[in-house]
Amino acid sequence: MVAWADVRRWNAAAIGGVSDALNQRCNQLLALNDDVENVAKFDGWTGDAAGAASARGNSLTSTLEQRVAEASAVRRGAHEAQIAVERITAVVAETDELARTNSWVIGGDGAVVAPPTSGPPPPPDVAAQREKIRVELVDRVEQILRRANDVDADLAAILTRALRGEITERDAGTLAQVAATGAAQSGLSIIGPPEGGTPGDNKAWWDTLSDTAKATVLRDSPDLVRNLDGIPIVDRDAANRAVLQRETDKLQAEATEISRANPNDPRSPHQADWPGKEKLDEIAGKLNGLRAIEDRLDNIGPGGKQTFLIGLDTNGDGKAIVSVGNPDTAKNVATYVPGTGAELGKIKGEMDRSDRMFDSAAKAGSASTAVVSWVGYDAPDDVVPNAMSGDYADDAEKDLDRFQDGLRATHQGTPSHNTMIGHSYGTTVIGHAARDERLNVDDIVFVASPGVGVNQASELGIPAGHVHSTVDPYDPIQLAPVHGIEPQNFSDANKFSSGPSDPKQSTEGPWYAFGYNAAAHSMYWDPGNKALNNMGRVIAGQPTF
Repeated sequence: MVAWADVRRWNAAAIGGVSDALNQRCNQLLALNDDVENVAKFDGWTGDAAGAASARGNSLTSTLEQRVAEASAVRRGAHEAQIAVERITAVVAETDELARTNSWVIGGDGAVVAPPTSGPPPPPDVAAQREKIRVELVDRVEQILRRANDVDADLAAILTRALRGEITERDAGTLAQVAATGAAQSGLSIIGPPEGGTPGDNKAWWDTLSDTAKATVLRDSPDLVRNLDGIPIVDRDAANRAVLQRETDKLQAEATEISRANPNDPRSPHQADWPGKEKLDEIAGKLNGLRAIEDRLDNIGPGGKQTFLIGLDTNGDGKAIVSVGNPDTAKNVATYVPGTGAELGKIKGEMDRSDRMFDSAAKAGSASTAVVSWVGYDAPDDVVPNAMSGDYADDAEKDLDRFQDGLRATHQGTPSHNTMIGHSYGTTVIGHAARDERLNVDDIVFVASPGVGVNQASELGIPAGHVHSTVDPYDPIQLAPVHGIEPQNFSDANKFSSGPSDPKQSTEGPWYAFGYNAAAHSMYWDPGNKALNNMGRVIAGQPTF
């Protein structure tokens, strides 16, 4: 088994020298093969001697072809190993440096330990941060060694096959193909991500792959990484774009198949009674969502920022994770979790809200922003009875926590300021995730919440002063605290204003409804709403009003 100390000593340049030498030898063998073929052409010479000479020439040619196949196989394996080792040793150096700057030591066996120290223990917040780094280092070491052992085993297998004469020209086709590419079966394999790995595991695995290997995965196996937390945003985006048309075609084919079973003309007055209509309407909604995503991907979003498709699932009600701006490079990153009724077919409305929060953050001073629409869970379809249950939030909390951990793992440079924003039942999802999983975020914003599963902000594991809440005075959601005390009633939460900025406007409902207005529940993202302005300020790290 390859150990950490072994990988530290790996030398990609030395492997490259072997590849270059083998390339030169292949060219020499090809030239010899051409000479033998020319000498073996005995035009006009017949008889036993001519036959023997021809047979000997063919034997030499066959031997040379075998040697070319073997040398080419080893050459290709060495070249791919060189690329892999270059990447692995670079990640090893980065990991050792991360350990050094955070007062950890990685032993020759890969164990992450603390160096001997004297003096008082560090403050709790410093100790907690160091522990997070230690966990990340353990993940990195595990995946680097996993990839290193894979590369070592693959190259050893290629060398063994060559030494045993088990590589033939048939492995790659014609001799010219062998000389150009090496034996088809002699390249290094690409192991997949660790089963059940954390986002840190997944990131470490991806980092050890060469650019060629990554391109191969994105081209041939996009489903392997497109919804995998810990894979860089640009790569998840590339993988999801690769399957977007496939998912569209699949839904269209499904709709066509269902339509063929329709015994009625679509214009028939009995069409509404046809059982297949509900399914067709569901598919049509998903297709609308996919087209809305495709339209956004083809056009630059607010502030000139690109849109990224981070997750996609057309099963059930459908899910999608879309970001305006790149969370891996933005200084301020917000994740927006919508509430009841959220699904793939309604993604356009969620993206529109993210656009407005992006603009609001920019106005509040954020020069580098990304806002993610996280329709990554099965939201309740209806308020009654579905949204009355906390089961949907319980089912979603681990996925939301993993997604946030993935954003932390792939972010480049100084850690970003991360904000989680929930609306309605989305606040319940965030509350459960923060309570049970300890979300790795800096600020949480609860908008029009029916309760978040705790009775005070301090139970969410977020620093004091970083839990924010708002509700419109005429939003009837405050009449239904079905998931515990509503955060706008927390004694230790920061409350900010909602409602139109223009005093001439109002969200007040009719007198017979005691002023409550159901429409107010969806107006927090309207232009000019004080809630929208405040959400932008939280994203930008500014105080609210």
